[in-house]
Amino acid sequence: MARGSREKDQYGIYYIRQQGSKSELLFRDEKDRREFLRILEDKKQRFGFKVYAYCIKLGEAYHLMIDANGSDISQVMKSMNISYALYRKSSGSLFRDRYYSKLLSDHEEVKGIFDQIHREGKDAADDYNSYCFYNEDKLRESTLVDTEDLTVLLHYQGTFRKEPTCPGCIESYEEAKKRLQEELQALKLEEKAFLKDKRLRNQKIWEFRKKTTLSLRELGDLFGGLSESSICKVLKNQET
Repeated sequence: MARGSREKDQYGIYYIRQQGSKSELLFRDEKDRREFLRILEDKKQRFGFKVYAYCIKLGEAYHLMIDANGSDISQVMKSMNISYALYRKSSGSLFRDRYYSKLLSDHEEVKGIFDQIHREGKDAADDYNSYCFYNEDKLRESTLVDTEDLTVLLHYQGTFRKEPTCPGCIESYEEAKKRLQEELQALKLEEKAFLKDKRLRNQKIWEFRKKTTLSLRELGDLFGGLSESSICKVLKNQET
C-alpha cells in the first residue's frame, strides 16, 4: 500500500513519535539518550524549530511536540534520525518504519498532546522528559525547551488556522532574491554597500522573515552568507 502524504505547515505545531525496531533497542542506556538530546538541540539551532515537550523513553521510542517555525518538518526529521543512526552505527534497522507526525490544529489538541507526552514520561529520568520543566508550574531554565513561548501557547484559547499561515508570502529563494534586488535598486544601493549597513540589513532580514517562507539557512544565504545562529540573533534583537 502506498504511503499517504503528510499534512505539512511550515509554521505548524506537530506531535512527533518515532519508535525503534523490534530487533534493536532505540535507546540502550543513558549515553544514547544524552546523545539524542544533544542531536535534538543541534538540529534546533540549525533549522530554527521550537521544542515544547519531549520524552526520550529508554529502549523503545521518543515523543516530541515541536513548532516548525518556518522549517520543513520532513527535512528536520530526516536530518535528526540520520545523525542518530550514524552515532549508533547500527548494522540492522534502528527505526520501526517512518516517524509518525500529526499537525495540531487547536488549543485542545496542543494541551492534550502536551499532557500525553508527559504521561508517557512519568517513569523517565528528569533529564529525558520535559515534564521536569513544568512540574508545579515552575518553569526552569532550559536551552532546549522554549518555556516562554510555551507559556503563551498553553494559555491560548483560540483555534490555529488550517489555511496557509503566510498567505501571499514569497515561497522560493529565487523569488526572494529578485525581490531584494528590486528593493535595493529602489533605494539606489549596491549590494556590497547594503550588506555593510548592518542596521538596514537587519531591518530587511526582519521584513523578509515576515513576508517569505524561507528557512533560516536560506535567509542567511540571501543576506551575505550569515549563519543560522546569526540570523536568529538578528531576529531576536529586532523583536526587542
